[in-house]
Amino acid sequence: MKKVSIILITLCFVSSPVWSQRKIQQLDEEEAQKQEQLKAYERKSSGFDIDKMVYGGNVGLSLSSFGTFVLAQPMVGYRVFPHTILGTGFIYIYQSRNLTPNLKINTNTYGPLIFAQQEILSKFIAHAEWQPINYEYIRSINISERKWINQFFIGGGFGNNGAQILLLYDLAYSSNSAIYRNSPYLLRIGFMF
Repeated sequence: MKKVSIILITLCFVSSPVWSQRKIQQLDEEEAQKQEQLKAYERKSSGFDIDKMVYGGNVGLSLSSFGTFVLAQPMVGYRVFPHTILGTGFIYIYQSRNLTPNLKINTNTYGPLIFAQQEILSKFIAHAEWQPINYEYIRSINISERKWINQFFIGGGFGNNGAQILLLYDLAYSSNSAIYRNSPYLLRIGFMF
């Protein structure tokens, strides 16, 4: 019985360090895995991540006997948070107006833009945008000058699979400075991928 007790005690002392070494090795592997996951998250969340870029914009075309209207508005944004996009873009508008059968006026309107979008609920978005616009102010048939106006749009809409429909209101709208619309409201259909 004494020999069995000694053998059991010896086995406990010998097997305990082996079991402890296995447990420590397992804990080290788990800790290394957690550290690697943390490093991967930090790499993804800090600095620039090209996967967070979004691209989109709007295009428009209107042809009639009264004239031509062409709009191009490319936009690029960055997802700063999962449901928040901050971005910039450019707007260009070409207008050709037939004032009389023999008198036609062509104008070019352009400018940069800065925007923010926030997804409020699934597929519903809030939108804010600032556009300083350079346009051609026509004083008379042969006299025109270039002017700058600001447009501050706020509003919201619906976005699904890249397509967006927004109803925006221009806070800086004035009928005296309206360059391409006769209302402070703007219905915009565009894309953002």
